[in-house]
Amino acid sequence: MTATVTKSARPGARPTRRLVGSTLASVLVLGAASAALAAAPAPPPEPLPVDQAFPITAAIERGKMVLRFDVQPGHYLYRDRFELAMGGHSLASLPLPRGRMKQDPNFGRVEVYEQPMQLSVPATQGAAGAAPEVKLVYQGCSELAGVCYPPVTRTFRPQADGKAVAPVETGATSFKAMFRKQVSQ
Repeated sequence: MTATVTKSARPGARPTRRLVGSTLASVLVLGAASAALAAAPAPPPEPLPVDQAFPITAAIERGKMVLRFDVQPGHYLYRDRFELAMGGHSLASLPLPRGRMKQDPNFGRVEVYEQPMQLSVPATQGAAGAAPEVKLVYQGCSELAGVCYPPVTRTFRPQADGKAVAPVETGATSFKAMFRKQVSQ
């Protein structure tokens, strides 16, 4: 059996000097580690559900159905991803306002809406006397969360009084199924 002998501090040496030196070294290492953690980027926030990122209101005003999008800060809608159908017939051209040009990581140079916007379509009377349903498709992204939403379809039905519009409820989509991560090049 082998025994290990360690030397003890020499007589008269001050153990506090060794303790102060090691404490100072520990403080410096911890300070450097906390500075590195502080410099690390924070994880992106959780994405908003699509109906919170782009809330829509619809109304009949002066013979037109007006759809208003309240685009939330840090989000944008693609101008060229809007599709609209009335009474089952697709509209070839939409009366969309001008947007802002942006270099998008997914689609290159595109025109987007980063501010609230609206579009108006004639609320013409159908054969049954009521204005037809409006089916709207749109797509946008969250720069804050780093995700793009898949294309979203919403349907609006004018009420019999010709003054109000009600959204037609769709089945709920699971939170995780709603998003796909952006792919950086």
